[in-house]
Amino acid sequence: MSDASSRFSLPTPLQGWSLLALLAIYLLVGTTGHLPWRGDDLTHLGPIHAILSGGGWLMPEIAGEVYRENPPLYYWLGAGLARLLGGLLPEHDAARLASTVFTATTLYWTGLAARRMYGPGSFAAAILLGLGALGLVVHAHETQPILAELAGMALCYAGLAEQTQRPWRAALQTGVGSGIAFLAGGLSGLVLTTPLILLSPALCPAHRCRIGLLGTLLSLAITTMIAGAWLAAVAVNYPGELALWWRDEYASIRPHLSNLGAFNKLIQLLGWFSWPLWPIAGWAVWRNRQQLWLGAPQLILPILASILAILFTALTGSIRPANMLPILPPLCLLAAFGVESLRRGAANAFDWFGVMTFIFFGLLVWLGWSALHFGWPPGLARQVARIAPDFPADSVLGGAVIGAILSCALLLLPILTRRGTMRGTTNWALGLTLLWCLAVTLWQPWFVYTKNYQPVASELTKALDGRSFNCIKRAGLGDTQRAALDYFSSIRTVSYRSQQQCELLLTYSTASNSPSIAKEEWRPIWQRRLGGGRKTEIFRLYQRNH
Repeated sequence: MSDASSRFSLPTPLQGWSLLALLAIYLLVGTTGHLPWRGDDLTHLGPIHAILSGGGWLMPEIAGEVYRENPPLYYWLGAGLARLLGGLLPEHDAARLASTVFTATTLYWTGLAARRMYGPGSFAAAILLGLGALGLVVHAHETQPILAELAGMALCYAGLAEQTQRPWRAALQTGVGSGIAFLAGGLSGLVLTTPLILLSPALCPAHRCRIGLLGTLLSLAITTMIAGAWLAAVAVNYPGELALWWRDEYASIRPHLSNLGAFNKLIQLLGWFSWPLWPIAGWAVWRNRQQLWLGAPQLILPILASILAILFTALTGSIRPANMLPILPPLCLLAAFGVESLRRGAANAFDWFGVMTFIFFGLLVWLGWSALHFGWPPGLARQVARIAPDFPADSVLGGAVIGAILSCALLLLPILTRRGTMRGTTNWALGLTLLWCLAVTLWQPWFVYTKNYQPVASELTKALDGRSFNCIKRAGLGDTQRAALDYFSSIRTVSYRSQQQCELLLTYSTASNSPSIAKEEWRPIWQRRLGGGRKTEIFRLYQRNH
């Protein structure tokens, strides 16, 4: 390679400022600058808005009702950032930066664990592999408490990785990491961390010394103190609520076999969600299989953590992408161990496949954008119009120019990376980041339009204006809809089964779900439809017949 080409080439893996710049672009683009998306983004904004509105900070709430899905750690940080940046960013944008913080700490602590296990060269590799995981990219840019649980898991791994070198610091980090996982995810955080703490002395000979055992006890003590402090505070301030929380938490971690009934769907989700981590992690295990019999901690701990996370996500909860997030940190560790030892042919194939994949999906993003704004290709344009028939086509010049620049970078940057075993990993992280930036640039107006409940809340406010009513009952509204109405219009509802004799009833239905109400008691006075086809959503407001 000539001196001129070397001067403009990117190192593999990226290091220092170049890695930090890529991380900043990945985390910040698409995180702010838009209203809350329908789904988890809106749902988990609800408890943050409740804290900022004077509601409970100890037990999360949505629209004045207790929300037991997650403990409050993520919501604390989101509310703190919203209050700190309130004069600079809207509440939802500032709160969403909590995901940026927790994703960054997850990647850093995963890289730290990899460096302690496998050496300095694995630090950047683990971060780049995490950036390139397909399952992380969307959830890293939404209001998502599971990201805080991942941060706790990664810190726990980093502590376990140096249990024999610096046992007291390791015990502190392991215990705090497990405590963070609990405060973010509840009992699932303990299930994903404490078995590793307990089993590490039994499975790793290097951890069976007196100091290692004392470190294990100290880690468990720290975890118990963190978890116990929050549970005690809930018991004191919310009498009776702790028993309900334990009931729901136990149900959420209890294994069941219903997911195995949709085994093909589960395998497909796990396969693409953790791509490209799982094939590289599998190579690491195969190549170093002889060390397993020697009890090598750098293999035993991440393998055990990966098996634990995969079994937990497969046998508990529902089959949805966000629930698969806990499998990413342990697979990142194993992949960081295997990526530098890829054979030349495999490394080149991984590099080539990544470049072709992101060019292909970049073309698809442009094709969808063309269908959205220019009606070509016609078949795709009809599908887009069916989902959002009233989408306003605004000026496209600015987005097209930025998209063209990003597309050129998508083509050029892989050429500029230096050759080596880490080139594929670097190009994969670069490619996914640029593809995400391209999708945000061209498609964010579409997502804002199709995933936005603000127009519904505004129209409902106008429909309620001038009406006298004591309360509003609800039927079919989930946590997302309740959080949206509370955030955008300060509208709160009570359950349809409530004994209150409300004058109004608000219902929410979709193509596959329609609530059952006593229609002879109610007459419709307002309706709002969103979307089209199978994604149609209908809000209806009724008034009681007297």
